[in-house]
Amino acid sequence: MIDISIGYLPLTDAATLIAAADFGFAEREGLRLNLQREVSWATLRDRLAVGHLDAAHMLAPLAVATSLGLGQLRRELKAVFVLNANGNALTVSPALAREIAAAAAGALDSAQASAQALGILVAARRASALRPLTFASTFPFSSHTTLLRTFLAQGGIDPDRDIEIVVVPPPFMVDCMDKGLIDGFCVGSPWNSLAVDRGKGVILALGTEIVPEAVEKVLALPADAGLLRNGAGERLLRALDAAASFVEDPGHRQAVAQALGARFDVAAEVMSRTLSGELVIDAAGRRRLAPGFIRFACAGLNRPDPATGRALHAEMVQAGQAPSDVRAAQLAADVFDPALYDASLLAGQKPDHRDVH
Repeated sequence: MIDISIGYLPLTDAATLIAAADFGFAEREGLRLNLQREVSWATLRDRLAVGHLDAAHMLAPLAVATSLGLGQLRRELKAVFVLNANGNALTVSPALAREIAAAAAGALDSAQASAQALGILVAARRASALRPLTFASTFPFSSHTTLLRTFLAQGGIDPDRDIEIVVVPPPFMVDCMDKGLIDGFCVGSPWNSLAVDRGKGVILALGTEIVPEAVEKVLALPADAGLLRNGAGERLLRALDAAASFVEDPGHRQAVAQALGARFDVAAEVMSRTLSGELVIDAAGRRRLAPGFIRFACAGLNRPDPATGRALHAEMVQAGQAPSDVRAAQLAADVFDPALYDASLLAGQKPDHRDVH
């Protein structure tokens, strides 16, 4: 049995890793996954970079940023498996939600209407010299930052002038809003749903309403990792491939929700809602149904694509986070290297997950 240590944050999009460890997929490949729960993306990145972890559940843009040396550390990484697409939402405090609802009729009915109503409020606050609203993202290099900036732009809001954007780790989002430190946040599930259930937030917009198909998390390894050369990486990707199909299957939703709830100390019912995309958005019990709210497996989703790295680099350039040059774009593309995936999964038949429980 080969031991592999993998860091993760308590988010629904870690489901494939957790299923691989808890439902026998890794064991069938001769692997024992030691999943280590982390508090923040910075801690997880640093532990992977210095060798305390073999692999990590990681924000796709962070894998690119780390490879380019943006931020505090430079370590070339490979995103060898795409764990999911989508899964995020933008949540605001109940007080701000009431202001948005009062700003325009139907302001809470769609992402676009919410953004436009928020734009009215932000303009009024600026004219009255009131403090800017504060929104949190999980990390500067994240799809959450891109989603937040895109949403704000739809309302005519300049994210660099009209509001303040701060970084808060996912598990601390709800508490920060409860204490009045932030007015809203963009984060992955289940933290939006937990804010609603605790009466601390109203879901304003789903990530799929802002950017329909956003590559969200990847399994990242150092570019010189032994897993890329010793055969264990191929076993790991086969286990993840089977686990992703298992998680995507609605027939396994309750079992997966229970496994995630046990790992995160969250009610399985909350996890089930986030997996299905049937989200309660406010204390009144209003629901928004988004079948593609989070996706774990479908044609081509899990295979790393160099075009994804180029697109993420382009987003960073647009946000002023990365240099606009050909070499940086190529380094970003190289992060999403499909070689290990192709060697592991395209050479033969996909494993059958139906008999694994």
